[in-house]
Amino acid sequence: MSRRRKAREMALQVLYAVDLSGVSWENALEETITRRSSSGEAADYAGKLVERAMNSAPKLDEMISERLENWAFERVSIIDRNILRIALAELLYFPDTPTKVIIDEAIEIAHRFSSREAGRFVNGILDRLAGEVRED
Repeated sequence: MSRRRKAREMALQVLYAVDLSGVSWENALEETITRRSSSGEAADYAGKLVERAMNSAPKLDEMISERLENWAFERVSIIDRNILRIALAELLYFPDTPTKVIIDEAIEIAHRFSSREAGRFVNGILDRLAGEVRED
């Protein structure tokens, strides 16, 4: 598993913990890094992803919500919602990471942590968003 994939999965765990328990993202991040015995690049990238996703959550949620067809944002599963938040934050704030990589990673993480249909759902939303926020 690549360091970036590990970082994205840690970020997902952190956002999930914040949603479920209401703990601060800083504490959830520290606990996740400790529990996974992570350090270095993966932990640093996870921290940057979480910080961007949490500090931009209202904007990200609005952007995602506007692309949902016949579906309320609140009905999207917590896992899928957070996968979309992380990937959209990466699309917006990490221009050095290729769009295709961000979307492919989000799909793979959805397949691993969510339902069978989640990969297709995540791909559809992110593909629309990427076309609007990225030029590549």
